Amino acid sequence: MSGQAIFFGPESEPLFGWLHGLDNMQHDVGIVLCSPWGREEVSAHHSLRQWALRLAQAGWPCIRFDYAGEGDSSGDSLSHGGLDAWVQSVTLAVDELKQRAGVSQVCLMGIRVGAAAAALASQGRSDVLGLIAVAPVVKGRGFVRELTALHAASNRRPEHKAPADVFQSGGYAMSMPARDQLSAMDISQLPLMPAAHVLVLDRDDMPANQAWVKSLQEAGADVRQQSLGGYVGMMADPHHAVAPQAMIEASLTWLDEVIRPVSKAVIPSRQLADAVAQAGLHQAKITVEGMPGSVVREQAFVVPGVPAFGILTTNVSDAVRSGHAVLLLNAGSTRRIGPSRIAVWKARRWAAQGHVVLRMDLAGVGDSDVREGRPLNMSYPHEAMLDVRAAFDYLSEVVGAKHVHACGLCSGAYHALKAARDGLPFTSITLINPLVYFNAEGLSLDDAQILTPQKVHSAAASYKAAAGSLDKWLKLFKGQVKVDVLIKVFMKRLGMAAGVKVRDLARVLHWPLKDDLGTELRRLNTHGMHVQFVFAQGDPGLIMLREGAGNMLGTLQRKGLLSVRVFDQADHVFTDIGLRRDMLSHLDHLVNDLTSACRREKAVPARPLSTLSS
Repeated sequence: MSGQAIFFGPESEPLFGWLHGLDNMQHDVGIVLCSPWGREEVSAHHSLRQWALRLAQAGWPCIRFDYAGEGDSSGDSLSHGGLDAWVQSVTLAVDELKQRAGVSQVCLMGIRVGAAAAALASQGRSDVLGLIAVAPVVKGRGFVRELTALHAASNRRPEHKAPADVFQSGGYAMSMPARDQLSAMDISQLPLMPAAHVLVLDRDDMPANQAWVKSLQEAGADVRQQSLGGYVGMMADPHHAVAPQAMIEASLTWLDEVIRPVSKAVIPSRQLADAVAQAGLHQAKITVEGMPGSVVREQAFVVPGVPAFGILTTNVSDAVRSGHAVLLLNAGSTRRIGPSRIAVWKARRWAAQGHVVLRMDLAGVGDSDVREGRPLNMSYPHEAMLDVRAAFDYLSEVVGAKHVHACGLCSGAYHALKAARDGLPFTSITLINPLVYFNAEGLSLDDAQILTPQKVHSAAASYKAAAGSLDKWLKLFKGQVKVDVLIKVFMKRLGMAAGVKVRDLARVLHWPLKDDLGTELRRLNTHGMHVQFVFAQGDPGLIMLREGAGNMLGTLQRKGLLSVRVFDQADHVFTDIGLRRDMLSHLDHLVNDLTSACRREKAVPARPLSTLSS
């Protein structure tokens, strides 16, 4: 594994992070990487990891981490998040890197609001030698406006009001007091300059902030400013995200030319892996938000036999272990926390109820190393089943779970279904907004979204919605609508509808069908597997399920072997906090119902966490 996963900070509220480069140290200066927030953080995670790997390769020890209430760290963004928490998290990360690497000085590097948090954390510290600010947020007021606009653009329920004390944007939330504090932030007005040496890396498609640079120079800082490409690629959706190589190389050049000459002597490298294991830094106890008195243990590890990184969540008491385990799979190329951090919520809540939960990054996704010759960030990698099978074996054979369930959103739903079809004996699979049901290996997420059936369904739905618009009819009569495209979609849709009837008849007559969803679902249920579908209304996978399974869907539902729940006005990843809470509550009920149905069976003895491989 390229780096060492650790928990650090207060025992009552641990943070999660990664240490890199301690076995290749060439400088007595460590680099603390500070992430952006919300949707930007999810996108930039890939770039921060690549940045850290490149720094480590060049001999700079570094740490990257999740703020309190974010990512894999403890807490909830509403009760533990906000600017003060981010700044405190930076401070804890600085102290941790100094302790583990033995360096005496640090450089802080922050992207977007992470640059502001770094600048604030530097105040009054004598050990901060430099600051690298990447597309920095200088004034919080403008940033809050951006976040507000993002929420408005993605909000499907404009008439619905969020809780009065919650500010949400792109699926991520903070309290209103935290928003107000962020809005009032202005790092150009700090009483002390953040560091004697500052590198500002601006995006090349927007005007640079010259006022902040000028204020730094007037305060006596040595400032270098560059406008470089790569920002847009860094902030793309995770399956599109590309590390900004020009910015990474510029930061390394600056470190070599500016920081190295003023740093202290080189110190010996350290072998960290054994020390981390001996100190127990790879695991931590975490209090579960919203469940007073509930404490779980989280353990970071690599799934045996495959390059898949995961976090195992269990109840701190072996006595309440249920014998059930849940495998949570990546949604697209978003790392194991899931969109809007839903996988963290599920894992901790279900572990508090006695279940064992593994949220895992497939190889090449999130923090997992990539297989040789394969690209990074593939949503449907060819070898995904190797990772899923290894995780299943770990949960059943090492952890000792008698019942293993799989749950995934988008591509994660596909992988769960594919693994079940390939013979993994899950007790249940829960499939949230799958976009494709067969033959997705090697596709990107975009490929899955433009497969012919989906494209036709989406286009047909769009035309149906437009049918009630007078403006759209006027455009049609004026020749402003491509009639040939409309006709092609209509004819293709008719053909697909006819195909449903043919498949229904073939099932009745027991004719063999290739890649038939109804037949596959019936086969899974025959083997005792429960199948639950969860959809956002209008998601193309819902129509594909109804047509692909045909009359078999209703048959299985009536027998209680399959369920379908549809959430009105939700989007593909349940961005709205209210709808997301409703969906998660529904998943809670599903888990409770499934585990209750198995409760009469004697569970295998729980194996103490200390016996599990790390």
